Amino acid sequence: MTVAGVEFECSVVEYPSFIANLPTLQEPHYVLYTAATDDATQQPWCPDCQQADPIIEEVIKKSGGTLLKVKVGDKASWKSQDHPFRQDPQLHLTSIPTLMHWKADSTCPGKRLDRQLESVHSPSDIKQAILEFTVKAKEQDA
Repeated sequence: MTVAGVEFECSVVEYPSFIANLPTLQEPHYVLYTAATDDATQQPWCPDCQQADPIIEEVIKKSGGTLLKVKVGDKASWKSQDHPFRQDPQLHLTSIPTLMHWKADSTCPGKRLDRQLESVHSPSDIKQAILEFTVKAKEQDA
């Protein structure tokens, strides 16, 4: 039986405390790094995030795990090479959306799905990429 997953959301500033708490939450653990919501449009400023985020949320929710959505900030702060997630040696993010699987009982990321989300454009292809990613991530936990 699959239990519906749980979802949390945080900002760059809140990130360290949310990540520290992640191992205590329902497995598997996924972290989605995504664009902040544009005040004018009420949508993520990143077009790839607009398309992929709802599909990622749906698939992870059905997996029964935990999804932490991390808003990387506005476009200007994300594009800066000094962005903390670009500089973090564990993350070294280069694109959004990026979906990472965090191994059970771990404080560091495992597998990631990033540039692949930019190269697929149909909702069905995005969903397939995420499903394949979650299967590989569960194998990593086994």
